[in-house]
Amino acid sequence: MANTARVSRLRIVLGLGLVVFALATGLMQRSPWILPFLAAGFTAAFQFGQLRTWRHARETGKLGLYWLQLPADFGVQLLLCSAVYLIGFGLSALFQGDVNVAAFAPGDAIWPLAAGALGALLGLYIDRIEGKPSSYFPLWASELGLDQDEPQEEGRIIVSGEPVRVETFFADVLVEAGYPGRETRTGTPVCLGDDDITRLEARLGRALPDLLIALYHQRDGGLVNGLCTLRPGVTAPDHIDDVLLPFGIDSQLNASAALETAWDALAAPQNIDWEVGVDVRGPDDRARIVLAQWNLELLFLDYTRPGPPRVGYGDFGRFDVDGKPEPILWWKDFDAFFAALRHYEPA
Repeated sequence: MANTARVSRLRIVLGLGLVVFALATGLMQRSPWILPFLAAGFTAAFQFGQLRTWRHARETGKLGLYWLQLPADFGVQLLLCSAVYLIGFGLSALFQGDVNVAAFAPGDAIWPLAAGALGALLGLYIDRIEGKPSSYFPLWASELGLDQDEPQEEGRIIVSGEPVRVETFFADVLVEAGYPGRETRTGTPVCLGDDDITRLEARLGRALPDLLIALYHQRDGGLVNGLCTLRPGVTAPDHIDDVLLPFGIDSQLNASAALETAWDALAAPQNIDWEVGVDVRGPDDRARIVLAQWNLELLFLDYTRPGPPRVGYGDFGRFDVDGKPEPILWWKDFDAFFAALRHYEPA
């Protein structure tokens, strides 16, 4: 972790400063009603010191665990403040030989919150220079096994070593357009002829890769046959976390009528991630044709460079702890992407 010694010193200073403040309130025999405000200030300083962890939790869908932690954090800080306050109060009474508890005043609410705000600002600074946190989950969640950092048994899969072929690309079942789960083994799949491909390319203003055309000759999009690619660096996948699902949770290749640019796909209101809250599109997205989509997660053909389009896959709504967009995974062309595909099934 970057700047470990500096961060440690700053955290010690922050912690001691808050403790001294709480001790002083007891020495001055302020009203005990100051304690909830002290606890609120202490909690704010503590939480802002791990803001990156909160941001990562939001982007990975684990934010609920941290909201559950807040009441416990406040309770712990209240106990800590109370203990330090009572120590100061006891020392004051011992040396002065008298107890004279002050009446609760507005300052008893303002000053603890102001100290908490200063602590929060210092916590933000510490968080900024510290680098990525060593753990993205509360300790209590890890102890209960709720962090899901370790592969779960129900996520075990078997990845085939056999290459995917055009004939094995689509699933044996048909899916009603736009409604995954409504499968039927009856009916004849719709496929595209050469004239259909010509009209499709004219509408898109792009020439499609030959291998993709061969797939549309087989079927005009639909449910794919349990396809994945290995995550970078993984050589022996045995869990769902070891692979990527480029065709989304729906496991579907877009039908020809649904093919559109990433610029248009990312603009659809139903696909805007409320947690992102910004327009994630860029100029290059006008030259990208989306083959599969799940919310802001896209598999697309990229025509921003001369020659055959490369294939990209990424989640346009996901950012790292520094706020940078998640890198896109690239294949040099559709043939390379197709060669990387593997069939998988639950173990």
